[in-house]
Amino acid sequence: MLHQDAVPYLFAFTASALIVWCSTPIIRKIGLKAGLTDKPNARKMHTVPVVRLGGVSIFLGTLSALLLAWWIGWFGVLPTFKEYEVWGVTIGGAAFFLLGLIDDLYDLPALGRLIAQLAIAAAAWRVGVRIDFISIPFIGIVKFGVFSLPITITWLAGMANAVNWIDGLDGLAAGVSTIAAAVILVTSLFMKQPAAALIAAALAGGCLAFLRYNFKPSSPAEIFMGDGGAYYLGFTLAGVS
Repeated sequence: MLHQDAVPYLFAFTASALIVWCSTPIIRKIGLKAGLTDKPNARKMHTVPVVRLGGVSIFLGTLSALLLAWWIGWFGVLPTFKEYEVWGVTIGGAAFFLLGLIDDLYDLPALGRLIAQLAIAAAAWRVGVRIDFISIPFIGIVKFGVFSLPITITWLAGMANAVNWIDGLDGLAAGVSTIAAAVILVTSLFMKQPAAALIAAALAGGCLAFLRYNFKPSSPAEIFMGDGGAYYLGFTLAGVS
């Protein structure tokens, strides 16, 4: 019998997975009709144009699952709920997604993207998504003080770009993100952080479902997540962490 405490997390995981599973083929068809594809060249592994808007389905699936969980009341009734931090991760993730999506569509300059990433990360820090200290074995707690802001924005923006950089092979970014989200889910449950666990569950479900179209051992990927998906996954994983 399923333990009652596990229902919110299983719901978030399943809802996100189902939405991504069903919406990705639709996004792919739209991308093909609009010509929004990543075309092959000497630097890339694929040999045919591939739609690069898969991040749209990951974002929609994850966000929809979280909104449903919020509407049901699981965010509000769970203990240790911190409203500003949750909204900081959610809205910050949406902002990173939109930035990446715009880059997928219009190829933004690198400096402009970086400035926008740092600004979004700083706003997330302002509402509580921040690294104030670390715990070092045999030493104890080390507080960052005034260095909390630069350390936090480096972590948030750095993770977004890190996931984007590893998105070079079929299934790599989505697979790594699935594993990372699953680990964060388990860790959050042990640390009694239910809001973080809900976000991680939705993210894991969405990434796992996306692998159905992004990783095929015997054939090329049907769709890429693009910068929008990579930025969203990287920031959200970093923010929940």
